[in-house]
Amino acid sequence: MKKQTFIIGAGLMVVVLLIFGAGVGAYTGYLGLSWDSGTAKIDDPALAKQLQTSKQQDSDDGPEAIDILFLGTNAMESAPGPADSTASTGFLTDMIMVVHIPADRSGVQLVSIPNDTWVRVPGHGQGTVESSAEDGGLPLAVQTISEFLAVDIDHVAVVDLAGLSALTDLVGGVEVESSTAFESGGHDFRVGSNTLGGEAALAFVCERTAFPKGDLQRIRNQQEFIRAVGTQVVSSDYEFNPVKMSELIRVLSPFLTVDSGLNASKLVKLGTQLKGISEDDFDFVTAPTEVPVVTDGDGVRLTADRGGLEKLKQAIADDTVSDYSFRAEDRHR
Repeated sequence: MKKQTFIIGAGLMVVVLLIFGAGVGAYTGYLGLSWDSGTAKIDDPALAKQLQTSKQQDSDDGPEAIDILFLGTNAMESAPGPADSTASTGFLTDMIMVVHIPADRSGVQLVSIPNDTWVRVPGHGQGTVESSAEDGGLPLAVQTISEFLAVDIDHVAVVDLAGLSALTDLVGGVEVESSTAFESGGHDFRVGSNTLGGEAALAFVCERTAFPKGDLQRIRNQQEFIRAVGTQVVSSDYEFNPVKMSELIRVLSPFLTVDSGLNASKLVKLGTQLKGISEDDFDFVTAPTEVPVVTDGDGVRLTADRGGLEKLKQAIADDTVSDYSFRAEDRHR
């Protein structure tokens, strides 16, 4: 049976977005206060320069497409936080996604970019896409990914992936389907169904060295986890329970660092516009790459499939990513 409201997330971000959409009246204001007081905000000119600003206000013709860069890290000691005076502190990424919200607000598309994808890093020559965050923090990461996908990034969010562990424990665990058997962090995952607690969930979404395809398999696991946690949140009726919604925001917000424009007011507006979407309106896409190449240092280099990448870039420009996802070779529903 089709769910009327499907709460899901790029890790955490879209979970939060749709919870704001489910809130009502004064209670939405309370959720907003919890969000604004709990999340770390970065208000830095170098980052603001890289973020798109012309789409912040809806036009007379209605809403425009929104693109949010979502970076996950399992090493938050190096990530930007409230004590930082700038956003330029380098940090390591374990997850790179662009959350694309189309102008008609008919769904959400999550575009994963493999960390090992070889790209042009402005001012640093060629390198992996993950090196942009390590070399120049959020401003350089936004600039690099914006250029790679030919997309204007409106907002950016960095999540401590430990938040996925906290989310998993909060909802009582999640059930994921694994396409391969592997071990990580003392946790054994079998082919088929696996029920995960918080620590196992973190291992499931962060592991990549155990797989011949490395980051490509990790992305599949991340997308599977997002699907599974969304299903679990829906089955627990969070959108209909103000106490549960409040607790979810309270638990998640400390794990998020966002640009100053991604405030409660913005989330309420976007969440309200997305209120009617369902499980079938979410799509996962991975930026297309060629066969992985092992480098001299035993690292892996992924070269973008130029033909496939151009089709993805055109779909983003035309706001037809949902249609593209049905034709894409590597998609996850």
